[in-house]
Amino acid sequence: MIEIDRSLDVPAYRQIYRQIRHDIEDGTLTAGSMLPAIRDLAKSAHIARNTVEAAYKQLLIEGYVTAKRGVGYTVEDLDFSLLGENGAMVPPPTTGNPDEGSLLGANPLGDSFGCTYDFSYGNRTARDLPTAIWRSLANETLSEEDMQAAASYMDPFGHPGLRVLLARYLAETRDVRCSAEQIVLQPGTQPSLLGIVDMFGHGHPRVAMEDPGYNGARAVFENRQCDIVPIPTYRNDDVFTEFLNTSKADLAFVTPSNQFPLGFIMPLATRLKVIGWARDSDAYIIEDDYCCEYRYGSSPVPSLQSLDPDHVIYLGTMSKILTPSLRLSYAVLPPALVERWKDTHRNGFCAISWLPQEMLRRFMRGGYWERYVHATVNLYRKRHDVLMDAIDAQMGSRVKVLGADAGLHVLVGDRDRRAQRELVERARENDVRIYTTDGYWMGKSHPMNNFVLVGFSSIEDELIPEGIERLRHAWYD
Repeated sequence: MIEIDRSLDVPAYRQIYRQIRHDIEDGTLTAGSMLPAIRDLAKSAHIARNTVEAAYKQLLIEGYVTAKRGVGYTVEDLDFSLLGENGAMVPPPTTGNPDEGSLLGANPLGDSFGCTYDFSYGNRTARDLPTAIWRSLANETLSEEDMQAAASYMDPFGHPGLRVLLARYLAETRDVRCSAEQIVLQPGTQPSLLGIVDMFGHGHPRVAMEDPGYNGARAVFENRQCDIVPIPTYRNDDVFTEFLNTSKADLAFVTPSNQFPLGFIMPLATRLKVIGWARDSDAYIIEDDYCCEYRYGSSPVPSLQSLDPDHVIYLGTMSKILTPSLRLSYAVLPPALVERWKDTHRNGFCAISWLPQEMLRRFMRGGYWERYVHATVNLYRKRHDVLMDAIDAQMGSRVKVLGADAGLHVLVGDRDRRAQRELVERARENDVRIYTTDGYWMGKSHPMNNFVLVGFSSIEDELIPEGIERLRHAWYD
């Protein structure tokens, strides 16, 4: 008998896997025993068939069972006595936030829990990657007669040629005013933030941060023991600037082009007030322009840095257009901070290997980047429209949608104001994975507890309508 405890944070497929594994290890299930048919176990445990299948596949991968088409899953002949009395015990179920994943093999953005319809945010669909071009560029790069650059330490700021192309691209698309000498290439936004905080590290800098906001940034500030001041973004702009003006912060972390996770654009009037605060306070603004290319109802807005290059530290990334696995981001420093960065990190080396930088340089120089950006944005505009049409058709006025004009996710609020944990669990029971937003808030409670994150960066287009229909069934039928 398989029992599913829905009060646990452990996904159902892991509970099934652990119970069967335990029965195999203690001899309850002997060699040659057949596991129940997937359909039968799913029916008796009141769970989706793919949840059972995920558990069986894990047992198969680990060697506890074998599988034969048309027969099913059979327990292997295993001798656990070789391991001693306690050598093969299943670890006890762990509790915690279901969005955190497991320690090893974890998805930093949250576990899919075996759901077919996974509305996650951040990852890309692999079939859309420019693999053929990358393969060609890798061969071209490694076929050069002069490979001295590959055998040498690199400029600590990163590949000079790539930085020149980035400066040109940022000027054309984001109105960023900088020279290549101001650009520092980094293996992700978090390393960029670590480097920035270290420049202000004397006495633990005070950082004003959007609430809700990007929890990856907050983790960096907490790690460096910064004094974090929450600045509410869920209220009106006057409240935002009022909190900022009284923050006494050295740095302010903002996402003005697509506020994360709420999805709105910071109005020009508020931008000017934020810049005024930085000038009056002798402070710096960290502008995370993480998702600037994805706009569906208008063209991208100019960067905050374009209004004041002397007080804005601009952060950009290649993750959202290419892939997060590339680990290539960049910071554009105000002129006054270039020497400070060099002094703070004078013994540091470039943390990104030469090959991906050189390949990206060739990717941009050859005109591939512009074409790929255009194709990728069109791809996600179509996916965005499919998602929005499905939400409107299936749930209509029963939900409120935020952040639909940009980015790779929307927030969906239940007008019945049920807690997001209930909404997520109901979805999981119907083979749909959506995500909580608690981790983006600094307090233990918040006024938007009925909103969940529904991403569309990694789900295939054809799965979206069925997934939203199942979500409607989970919530309202």
